[in-house]
Amino acid sequence: MGLAGCSYTQNSDISNPLVRKSAWFSYLNADDLRTACSAGDAEGRIRIIYNADYYDEVRVFELDPHAGNQQFDLTTRVFGPAQVKEINVEINAPLGAFGGEHATDVIGRDDYIAITDALQQDGFGTQKDRDGIRLYSDDYYWVALGCSSGYVTLATWMSGVDDLRALQFPAVLTELSSIDRKLPEPPAKENARSQSAAQVQTIQNNESGTFYRTVRGNMLR
Repeated sequence: MGLAGCSYTQNSDISNPLVRKSAWFSYLNADDLRTACSAGDAEGRIRIIYNADYYDEVRVFELDPHAGNQQFDLTTRVFGPAQVKEINVEINAPLGAFGGEHATDVIGRDDYIAITDALQQDGFGTQKDRDGIRLYSDDYYWVALGCSSGYVTLATWMSGVDDLRALQFPAVLTELSSIDRKLPEPPAKENARSQSAAQVQTIQNNESGTFYRTVRGNMLR
């Protein structure tokens, strides 16, 4: 089954590998959040995704406000690793890890603001010249999307383009999450793979199951 007709919705269970297979690109682009945001139903919601080599670990952080915006659910999900040798991975429908560890923590407004402040300090809402950057599944990257005043903001940080070890918001998230597992460390800036090297390797290893998303304006395509 291809991606068409398999968009992620708020009721989709991405910890289910079959759902994750058919809906991952839609989830990564936050199609569900975009729809809810334009309808005025997602004010203050934020989705943050850490791809630490897709078949090793993907971690997701979801922030959802309670009524009154004084408390927020911080839901953390951890996926991986997958038994990739036993999986027939389609380029349009990457399967990903089986199952997923998750936890939901209720945080206060000050904690929520600490997260948004750290995101903004790292460039959320102010990034420029991102169009055309490719987010490769076999590498390390962060994606953050948030709804405010009916508009969704997208930010991306890609190893080889950005210094992932210098980001501030990951430490804030992990401090507030009750999942104890340490975040996988990305390569140091000087050791990170360039976009051109990643492109060559993807072409050379076209049967490896590697895939990518490309930043196109405010979307991932």
